[in-house]
Amino acid sequence: MIIVIKDLIKKNRSYRRFYENFTIERNTLEELVDLARLSASAANRQPLKYILSRDKNKNDLIFPTLAWVTIFKLNRTHLKSES
Repeated sequence: MIIVIKDLIKKNRSYRRFYENFTIERNTLEELVDLARLSASAANRQPLKYILSRDKNKNDLIFPTLAWVTIFKLNRTHLKSES
């Protein structure tokens, strides 16, 4: 059991790059958000809200609002598409 948990922790990543030409089914997105909801958060408050979108026009509106992640001082390529 410890080995399984250790492997999961080692493989844990926060992905901020994506392929625009790859479509993910809505039910898959919902399952992923549900798993994210189960992840630990500060004081277990679960403060995040999620918007699921598979529509390019809607995504184009959402994408510019993601600039807040730059507070994490990541590589500036973290918000780039892999199209």
